[in-house]
Amino acid sequence: MSLTIQSISVRAVDAPLDPPLRNSLNVIPRAPLVLASVQTREGPCGNAYVFPYTPAALGATAALVRNIGATLADRALAPATLWHELHNSFRILGTEGLVQIALSCLDMAMWDTLARAQGLPLCRLLGAEPRPLAIYASLRGWGAAMLAEEAGTAIATLGARAVKFKLGQARLEDDLDTVRAVRSTVGPAVEILVDYNQGLTRPEAEHRGLALQALDVRWLEEPLPVDDDAGLAQLRSQLRVPVQGGENWWGPKGMARALAAGAVDLCMPDAMKIGGVTGWQQAATLAAAHRTPMSSHIFIEASAQLLPGTPTAHLLEHLDVAGPLLQQPLAVQNGFAQVPERPGLGMEWQEAALTRWAADV
Repeated sequence: MSLTIQSISVRAVDAPLDPPLRNSLNVIPRAPLVLASVQTREGPCGNAYVFPYTPAALGATAALVRNIGATLADRALAPATLWHELHNSFRILGTEGLVQIALSCLDMAMWDTLARAQGLPLCRLLGAEPRPLAIYASLRGWGAAMLAEEAGTAIATLGARAVKFKLGQARLEDDLDTVRAVRSTVGPAVEILVDYNQGLTRPEAEHRGLALQALDVRWLEEPLPVDDDAGLAQLRSQLRVPVQGGENWWGPKGMARALAAGAVDLCMPDAMKIGGVTGWQQAATLAAAHRTPMSSHIFIEASAQLLPGTPTAHLLEHLDVAGPLLQQPLAVQNGFAQVPERPGLGMEWQEAALTRWAADV
């Protein structure tokens, strides 16, 4: 059945994050989300969301999704075709930043609509079979005591076999004490992953990387700025601990550049920044060509549908920002995300929650 887009509606919410996300740079206490809903003339509809991180970007993101979405009325629902057309139309302005976020939101909502129209979970529409996905628990705290306690909770409640947390304290020894505290809590069988949010200089990244690999850390995420491909490639040659990156790549071209430069051992594209479902499929092809293990970054509902069809699928990051707004949040059992068989992305909103946290943008 061919489908035609009738309209695309946009809502925004600004819900609290409990607990807040903390890192060496700031505290993120809220989840500003933009929700897009596609309505077709034939009846099927679908939705998706993006997370522009700060309330200051909420209105601008919602406006972009709304304005770009309005240009799609009366078009055939063909997300792959429209992805290329929309990216070409923004070639002069550029397709990074909020423009890419808006395009990804529309792309994911369109794919959700297609899958719902066929009564299939998105992964089946894309040719993959739902299967349990190994997760790592992405912790939100900061400092040894807070992270050790949170790690213990993640092991107890999710059965996580890997935990990730932010580092970047002024003294290396404080970072090492944090790793030791978490290790003391989770035991030797749980993998420890660390993230520097692009915050180190090249010499400091080598210094800290060598110290952390001695503590059996299993990946070093974003130790340098995302565009320092040469520095990251050099760092890889100096360390045994794998260098992870990718959440801040803008589109498949950004990923292709980094992989060609040998900037990472592991990759973890973000569905919102890589280009939605269509962009993720291109990213998965790139990762397969470079034989690079590919994990996800937040957006757990979309990621759970995309990883089953990713040839080098590694781990699903479990950091749930939309769960309190959903009727059925993504389930995790014994350290594995249970990919739902519900149609599309498997998301149904709690209208009362959306109303409670609605943002006027």
